[in-house]
Amino acid sequence: MTNKRNWDAITNFLENKKRLLITTHAHPDGDAIGSQIALAGFLRKSGKEAVLINCDITPKFFQFLDENNEIQTYVGKEHDELIRSTDGALIVDISDWARLRQVGEAIRRFNLPVACIDHHIPSDDMGQAVVSDQTASSTGELLYDLIANSPVEMDQQIVNALYTCILTDTGSFRFSNTTPTTHQVTADLLRRGAEFRKVYERVYENNSKSRSLLMGNLLANMHFECNDQLVWFVLTQELLQKTGAEMWETEGFSELPRSIAGVEVSLMFTETKDGTTKVSFRSKGRIAINGLANKFGGGGHKFASGATTTMGLQEALHTVLEETKKLVNNSI
Repeated sequence: MTNKRNWDAITNFLENKKRLLITTHAHPDGDAIGSQIALAGFLRKSGKEAVLINCDITPKFFQFLDENNEIQTYVGKEHDELIRSTDGALIVDISDWARLRQVGEAIRRFNLPVACIDHHIPSDDMGQAVVSDQTASSTGELLYDLIANSPVEMDQQIVNALYTCILTDTGSFRFSNTTPTTHQVTADLLRRGAEFRKVYERVYENNSKSRSLLMGNLLANMHFECNDQLVWFVLTQELLQKTGAEMWETEGFSELPRSIAGVEVSLMFTETKDGTTKVSFRSKGRIAINGLANKFGGGGHKFASGATTTMGLQEALHTVLEETKKLVNNSI
């Protein structure tokens, strides 16, 4: 279906390993969870064992992919022993050690061999075997290439997982990371039986009352700057408590302003429980914002990036907004 990438580094890494840890970034999204499930299926069909542990819980939108509730959330000593028992770690959808949090610390503490499969701009050295391709729409698209060009037959769970990766990371095929190859891969997944209607319903038509109330509050309190080309909004801990929403339910909210006519750049400021501030940077595709995220210790794609700062909410609002206004005004 597609040009086969060079997977020698990964296949060589896997060759003499029987039991492997698969993990991904904090606040996992559809590409992260889908990649873990698809990769676990691939490993098992290749005669290996897979252990899935993350530092954060799986959002309910994506739990349908994990049919047997295999993805565990790291809690400490119990999972340390499980991680120690593996022959190596496969890290997916991230090239930033900090966002692996406790799981990443355990991997380093036990000196596990590490391999990484990702489509972001690398910010760290992620191990002895790395396949990183920023032209891919998603990590799921990369894994499709690995699995489709192997002797392993994709089952329903793998197909749905890969389809979810691509669907969510392309914003339902509307983001600039959507390519002809993306559509070719998706077409093949549909031929293999991807349950596209089921996936869409579970991911996008499954909002709780609390998530809906939270979304309404955020949309009602957007701020416009730079002749309405910049929009920003703030998610506080108080607002989460008021609506009864959980942090995982904010998945996808940073994309909401992209639908507004005339908006080029949007920012979502999220107040964390420990008083720091997470900033999600989004661009409609004409102004690159990954450099801006880098200024605040983050990174990501050219038009979709993020950073977790040590600043409190008010300081972050002032500092990040000033830099963003300069970027937008200089790009007009």
